[in-house]
Amino acid sequence: MKHAIILAGGIGSRFWPLSKETEPKQFLNIYSNKGMLEETIQRIRTLIKKENIYIATNKTHYRRIKKYLTKFDIPLKNALFEPESKNTLAPIGLLSKRINDMDPEAICLVLPSDHLVKNGNTFLKCLKGAINAAGKNYIVTLGIRPTRPETGYGYIKVDSELRTPSSQLYYEVEKFIEKPNLSKAKEFLKDKRYYWNSGIFIFKPRVMLEEIKRFKPDIYKLIMRLKDKRYFNRLWSKMPSVSVDYAIMEKTKKKLLLPADYGWVDLGSWQTVEEISRKDKDGNIFKGKGNFINIGSKNTIVWSNEGVVATLGLENIIIVNTKDALLVTAKDKTQDVKKVVQLLKQKVLRQKK
Repeated sequence: MKHAIILAGGIGSRFWPLSKETEPKQFLNIYSNKGMLEETIQRIRTLIKKENIYIATNKTHYRRIKKYLTKFDIPLKNALFEPESKNTLAPIGLLSKRINDMDPEAICLVLPSDHLVKNGNTFLKCLKGAINAAGKNYIVTLGIRPTRPETGYGYIKVDSELRTPSSQLYYEVEKFIEKPNLSKAKEFLKDKRYYWNSGIFIFKPRVMLEEIKRFKPDIYKLIMRLKDKRYFNRLWSKMPSVSVDYAIMEKTKKKLLLPADYGWVDLGSWQTVEEISRKDKDGNIFKGKGNFINIGSKNTIVWSNEGVVATLGLENIIIVNTKDALLVTAKDKTQDVKKVVQLLKQKVLRQKK
């Protein structure tokens, strides 16, 4: 039987100030009138039964998540409310254990909650192909062909190609690569062996648990003990914070990459708004409920829900105006917005002392 784990515990710091701890990116209406988490649930409903959809999130979002579960008739027990963020391996491992206990031959899809999928039918077709390979005890990831030298995404370098177990083309994976600098990203764009890491994984929970046991036995032991709800918070605090990419995918020999082209956009930074928005004749984008006045600006993005924003002769600038904060940044610096968030957190901590 097929199951899905939707990862919805992040903050989306590179989308600050629109995205913040109390209103993280997965709940925002970035590209439609629905939140991104809701869009993620909807696009898999024809493939995954509602009782087999799981959501991993932070406990601070309990009320918000409960509303989503009620709306889609998903059992409340299917939500993992993390006491604190531990990256992706911990929630994937714990929910894999829960699913495996019910169905040892289950196939599990892991999906981020902050992606835009332009072609839903093609996306589902890709997932079905990946499910076929996962049924042969592979851990499959979807790879996206780069269209620009992107420094905000991780990359995957593929090796030889093979066909298993259907007519679809799969690649053996040589290595996973962290977010590169611009020079490296330009090299990757020219080399057809490199794909963007979509963060989507398909596998049998049993296989994932076997690999966690092999490469991260300390985390595996904690996962086995976390079934005891009495000690959940205490045990969770001992859980290392590590990504499934680093802990498992970089090491396992069971990984495959399925090339996928379904109009994928990882809404990871403000610059990606260009991929989903209509521009005026000068390449400008104005979004939000605010009022805008522009004279002579080019290739500029303005997002505002407050008051009036006037732009005069700007070029390649991004402005985000909210009731709490104002962001003004050059387009090529959008990946550094998270540094602002880190500095703000440090400032708040100093003030509390």
